[in-house]
Amino acid sequence: MAEIIIDNITFFYETPYKMIFQNLNLRIDTMWKTGLIGRNGRGKTTLLNIIQKNYDVQKGKIINNIDCVYFPYQNFDPDADTFKVIKNAVAPYEHMEKEMEELLSKNDEKSIARYMEVLNSYQAAGGYEIDTEILKEAQSIGIGAEILNRPFFTLSGGEKTRSLLISVFLRKGSYVLIDEPTNHLDMKGREILGEYLKSKSGFLMISHDRYFLDLCVDHIITINKSQVEVMQGNYSDWEYNFTNRLKMEEKQNEKLTREIRSLQGASSLYRQVSGSKEKEKYKGSQSDTSMIDRGFVGAKSAKLAKQAVNFEKRINRNIEQKKELLTDTEKSYELKLLKEEKSPSAVLDIYDLSLKLGGKEIFKNFSLSVKKGERIAITGRNGCGKTSLFNCITGEILNYSGEIFFPKYIRIMRSYQIPRWQDGYLKDNILRNGVDETVFRNVMGILGVSGDIFLKPLQEFSEGERKKIDLCRTLIEPSSLLLWDEPLNYLDIASRELLEQTLLKFEPTILFIEHDRYFIENVAQRVISF
Repeated sequence: MAEIIIDNITFFYETPYKMIFQNLNLRIDTMWKTGLIGRNGRGKTTLLNIIQKNYDVQKGKIINNIDCVYFPYQNFDPDADTFKVIKNAVAPYEHMEKEMEELLSKNDEKSIARYMEVLNSYQAAGGYEIDTEILKEAQSIGIGAEILNRPFFTLSGGEKTRSLLISVFLRKGSYVLIDEPTNHLDMKGREILGEYLKSKSGFLMISHDRYFLDLCVDHIITINKSQVEVMQGNYSDWEYNFTNRLKMEEKQNEKLTREIRSLQGASSLYRQVSGSKEKEKYKGSQSDTSMIDRGFVGAKSAKLAKQAVNFEKRINRNIEQKKELLTDTEKSYELKLLKEEKSPSAVLDIYDLSLKLGGKEIFKNFSLSVKKGERIAITGRNGCGKTSLFNCITGEILNYSGEIFFPKYIRIMRSYQIPRWQDGYLKDNILRNGVDETVFRNVMGILGVSGDIFLKPLQEFSEGERKKIDLCRTLIEPSSLLLWDEPLNYLDIASRELLEQTLLKFEPTILFIEHDRYFIENVAQRVISF
């Protein structure tokens, strides 16, 4: 058993300044199957970079003598076949094999000595077993021989994810750091990946998919508002304990808030009494007796004033101590959803819809009727035509057969799988699309994106922030029908739960494509599986 020790570190970004961790202490057993959760912007990916020693901390130290391997792995040749990409991501076998072949052909003493060095490295990296190991791991993660023989760039997003995960787990003696592996994976792919990770040990993984975390982790590290904590168990275990703790903290916070107000009131009252005594110095006549009285009152007033200052200092110290006890209860805001009041009872009707793209049949004779207030989830494997259906509805694809009917006066708002606003400044995109800037900023704040969001280009926003921007476009104006294409990609758990609550409360008419099982179970009235 080895541990990664984070000893009293402080880390902040300098331009612009943003404190991420202050006096953080953390111990991670490298045999745990660990899930890392927390709101967007709390420092989850930053923590992975600190563990890899990619970032220098301003204070404290990292004790980590283990080789760390990061997913998603990027250093590969996309034109190579998938088997070769996996193999060379584990170790530079191809390079070592080529060098050994060249050294043997020279057959001199120096070349033979170098050959033995390379051979030892090759054997230590499992070079003679790696082909068999790849085939074994590929089978366990649902990748067949046909996929392994294809050029890597032709694979779907889910196939690429599973292929590259094989490579990081085949590296000997490495601790695996995984950053959001489920984005763009379909439900079946998530289940396969979850079962695969369940069979492994020794990883730290950022994920926001609650069902997926329940499948494969045995510890949770959560970055809360005031602390980072570790708990044994899966996500549901953590949520149960955290919810109960928050209920206790809310009661404690209410008590502390009342005590703080009481102390502030006492401080204010004591200041007023002291002030009134000070004014007594100036009352009375100008006689000698009056002067003696005023001298006596003045001395007493000065004494009271000094007592008041000391008392106020003690009160303020007490107030600050009590404020420090206010714990992880997060501020919660209601996200409102605007609906067209005059929406008809029949919002959308699709009859015998068929579509071919590039000679491939995407779907055939598909029919659907959507009534006002219905929440319908569309599920299915990647590439089965879910997004193409949305493109037909919005007119972005026209070469289909069949009929799509909806009243011409209704407003359809769509959120895309890949956000539409990718370049330039947020403010310019808002102005160009005639969006109310104040309303937009308010909704973004509720979704957890605030600060100087109009001062940096969209390229500098995180994937989660860009996703929230795309969702925000659909929430700020009334609509009769919402089309959401994988709305939860890159969103933290708190944002997912906020969207669930909003859809359940305001009951919009919505078609949504999603692979998050818990979200579908909590929100959808109907599920259509492609």
